[in-house]
Amino acid sequence: MSLVLSDTDGVVDRRQPEGLTLAGHPQHAVGIDLGGGSIKGALVAADGRIEAQDRCPTDVESGEHGVADRIAALFESLRDGHGLSNDHIAGVGIGVPGVATSEGDVIIAPNLHWRHVPFKRILEERIRLRVEIDNDASVAAIGEARLGAGRGCESLFLITLGTGIGGGLVLGGGIHHGASFAAGEIGHVCMDPDGPVCGCGKKGCLEAFTSGPAMVRYVRRRLPEAVSTSLSNTESLSPETICTAAKNGDSLACEAVARVARYLGIAIANIINVISPDVIAIGGGISAAGRVLLDPIDAAAREYTLEGMFDHTRILPAKLGNDAGVLGASRLVLK
Repeated sequence: MSLVLSDTDGVVDRRQPEGLTLAGHPQHAVGIDLGGGSIKGALVAADGRIEAQDRCPTDVESGEHGVADRIAALFESLRDGHGLSNDHIAGVGIGVPGVATSEGDVIIAPNLHWRHVPFKRILEERIRLRVEIDNDASVAAIGEARLGAGRGCESLFLITLGTGIGGGLVLGGGIHHGASFAAGEIGHVCMDPDGPVCGCGKKGCLEAFTSGPAMVRYVRRRLPEAVSTSLSNTESLSPETICTAAKNGDSLACEAVARVARYLGIAIANIINVISPDVIAIGGGISAAGRVLLDPIDAAAREYTLEGMFDHTRILPAKLGNDAGVLGASRLVLK
């Protein structure tokens, strides 16, 4: 993740690593979405078109060198399959599920079992092209800002709803990392210091109230006292089944969705009050619930935003879906 922000003007330093292939004005990049289970790769044109894509297992147990070998093989397959050489490719951008530094070291990636891994160097040694690494939520945010829900905007905050609650912040058209290089952790904003324990170990985080598992836990806790609900007959509760039941008017499901929406709306109001971004994009698996979730989020955000600020921010569904990771990663090496 060697996007280095200037202390004076915020300009990104995109100098080519010494000794690596320097392409004049390449029109392609390879974007990599690196997850704990699989590696998704795409050959992306400068205009944002995905021209080819493929995936392979991550095989976490093989360690960082094994993962680098698989990414290198995926890169070569995408490049060669399209009849390109390294001179046609600006580099490889990677979104990682963890915290990285401006030098491209992955400080911690729990799902990969990595700590202090110099992954940029490891991969550049294999492909002899520029590699840029960033957090996966930040990568998805720049993808949505450049190519998705906020296309052309200067500022965007992406919230991803799923097993966890992720976030990424784009300011001035580029990823904002903050002093810690980990800005955007909206899932760990405290909503109630006496609330439930979050996976991070702290109490009352937004994620502890609004993640997919949190929604399921809430419904399970309320089931014994629910008078009548279709969820009692559901063998496998999930956010999808709960949201579907809410669309059909199930009272307990509506209660669970309303609870999640209220907490998310308050968090979004806080983002607007502090940052006032052009766009807040909402993505991730749970967001597929659509208006049954997004409408009450919008209402709660309006209620808790300072008067005069709400109407200047658009709250929109994310557009890039499962391609947000690879498209955003490609923007790390393509202007």
